[in-house]
Amino acid sequence: MSFISVTDITNFAPTQAMVGQESTLSGTVAPSNATNKTISWSLVSGNATIINGKIVPHASGEIVVRATIENGKLQL
Repeated sequence: MSFISVTDITNFAPTQAMVGQESTLSGTVAPSNATNKTISWSLVSGNATIINGKIVPHASGEIVVRATIENGKLQL
C-alpha cells in the first residue's frame, strides 16, 4: 500500500460560540482515500483555548484557527 498525501482541507466554516462554551472544529480532508486524515488545530490569534479539536472562547471577538494535517505537508 502506498502513502496517499492530503491535497486539501475543505468544509470548515466560521463557527460562532458563546464565551466559555465549547465548540467542535471540523473539516473534510481530500482526497477521501488519503492515508492520514487527522487534522490538528492550532490558535493563530484571539482569546481562546483549543484542546482535542474543540475550541472554547474566553472573550468576545474574532478568533483565527489554523488547520494542519499531521504529516505537516498541508496547512490552511
